[in-house]
Amino acid sequence: MSAQAIRAARADDEIALARLWAAAFTPPLAPDQWLIDEERLEHTLVAEDEDGLCGSIYGLPKTLRESEGGTAVVHSIGSVAVAVRARGQGLARRLVAASLQAAGDADWALLFTGTPEVYRSSGFETFSMPRTMTGMWRAPSAADADARVVRATVGPGSLRDVHEVYERSRADRVVLAPVRGDRDVAMAEVRMRGATLYRRFVGPAVAGYAIAETRGELGLLLESAVRPDAENVRGDLLSAIAADWASAGVRSCELAVPALPEEEAALRTFAPAAVRKEDRTGMTRPLRRASRLDGIRHFTAGDYF
Repeated sequence: MSAQAIRAARADDEIALARLWAAAFTPPLAPDQWLIDEERLEHTLVAEDEDGLCGSIYGLPKTLRESEGGTAVVHSIGSVAVAVRARGQGLARRLVAASLQAAGDADWALLFTGTPEVYRSSGFETFSMPRTMTGMWRAPSAADADARVVRATVGPGSLRDVHEVYERSRADRVVLAPVRGDRDVAMAEVRMRGATLYRRFVGPAVAGYAIAETRGELGLLLESAVRPDAENVRGDLLSAIAADWASAGVRSCELAVPALPEEEAALRTFAPAAVRKEDRTGMTRPLRRASRLDGIRHFTAGDYF
C-alpha cells in the first residue's frame, strides 16, 4: 500500500482522468461534460500514489432554486472515482472532505449516488423526489398538432432559444432545479446530445419544448417545459412525441417531469397507467446552512453533473 496525496488537478492529468473514469463507472464516464467547464481544473481534486492517479472528485458550483422563491449557492459533487488498487482505504471519504474544504461560500453540498452509505459518514443525508412516471403509454389525439411542432437534434447551441421557457417554468414553482447559466446550458446539451428537441412556437417565440429519445421499446421524456401563460401547447408536444414513438414501436415510457398539477393532468392522458417513482439518489449536507427544499423537487437529465 502506497501513500496517497490529494492535490488540485493539472492540465496534464486530463488523459489519466479520462482513463480513471472509464474504468470506475458503468457505463464508462466520458469527460465530454467536464471539458465544457473552463474552470474544471480549479474544481477538480485528484489523488495520486506512486503508480499515478488513483482518485478524483469534481466540485461544481451551481445556483439552485429553494423554497419560497429563494436560491442557494451549492457545491455539487460528482465524478468521485477511486482506482481498484486504492479502494478500501478511506480515500473516497478523504476526497469528499477535501472537496468540501474547497467549497468556498457554498450554502450546502449536493450529490447523487447509488451508494449512499459511502457518504453518510461525511454528513450527507438522503432526500427523495418524484422525478419520473413510468408505465405504458397511448397516443393522444390532437388534430394537426404534429404540424405545429418543430423538431431538431440536441447539440451545441440547440437549447439557447428554449432557455427562457425553462427558467419561467421553474421559477417560484420547482425547487432543486438549477438557475441555468451558460455553462449549465452547455452541459445540458452534452448530457442530452442526440435526443430529439420538440419546440412549439407561439408567434416568433418558443412557448414550450420537450426533449425525448427512444431506447428499443422504451420511450424517454428527458425534459420538458412550458411557459405558464401557454399551457395549451403541452398537448401538441406530446402528440408529436407520440407520432415518433408509434413509428419506432415504443411500448412503455419513462417520463421525467416535475409533479406540477398541469404536468400530471397532461400525462394522465398520455400515459394513464403510469406511476410516480421516488428517486432517492440525492444527498445533501449543510455547509453554511441547511438546504431548503420543501415543495416540488425536480432535477432533469440535463442537470446532473
